[in-house]
Amino acid sequence: MSTENIQLARRLYAELASEGSSQEFEQRLTDEALSRFLDPTIEWVAVTDSVLAVDSYRGFEGVRRFWGEFLSAWERYRVEPLRFDDAGDQVAVVVHIVGWTHELEVDETRSSLLTIRDGRVVRVESFADAEGALRASRAARPLRGGGG
Repeated sequence: MSTENIQLARRLYAELASEGSSQEFEQRLTDEALSRFLDPTIEWVAVTDSVLAVDSYRGFEGVRRFWGEFLSAWERYRVEPLRFDDAGDQVAVVVHIVGWTHELEVDETRSSLLTIRDGRVVRVESFADAEGALRASRAARPLRGGGG
């Protein structure tokens, strides 16, 4: 199952990472498009120290709201996935984000932990550093594995 999970994460990031204006991006985030990757009850958790930090965004409407808020801060942005790590029913993804706004460039590496059930992402938790998602997946594993 984990090979399928990695492939699902790759397809999701290929869709989310493609450049475009916020309006073009919002037009791509239809329920039909999102349902190819995400469960309708998806929970998207932003980086806790982020400007976007709310408890979480839920459902397809929440995903659109999250990305709309994220994109509204940038004139242009690019997300480049660097690594996909198999973590059972989770995939830890490390991304390089470059964004430009008002002649300011942001260049940073972050990570997200995707939880996958029945071929769709049910939860995305974002981290401010490259190793946060992998640490979180390792911390959760003993609980799922029965402690052995």
